[in-house]
Amino acid sequence: MQDYTEILMGKVVRREGGAAISGATVEVYDKDLLSSAHLGTTHTDEEGRFRLAFLWSDYHTSIFEGRPDIFLKVTDPGSGKAMKSSVFSELKGLLDAEDIETMDLGEVPVG
Repeated sequence: MQDYTEILMGKVVRREGGAAISGATVEVYDKDLLSSAHLGTTHTDEEGRFRLAFLWSDYHTSIFEGRPDIFLKVTDPGSGKAMKSSVFSELKGLLDAEDIETMDLGEVPVG
């Protein structure tokens, strides 16, 4: 299969109260049975939003790999505390004419 770009986006919010976490470090992983592949790192903006691009081949390393099972590790800039999100299983998005697939997680609660 031809390689293509995946774009993951969302908004990181606190589980308690739902406030956006601005300036946080967001590490994106694909959870697999034996290990988790790091797909990239980005930061949230002042509204808690993030965007990260990676390639299909970054997580599709075997014939047994389907869609990515994404989870986030978020580091709060104020406390330095690292928090994990739930796993978004078999994530699918919209593929456009330029072979770019966009996956929007919406609000991602952590903490």
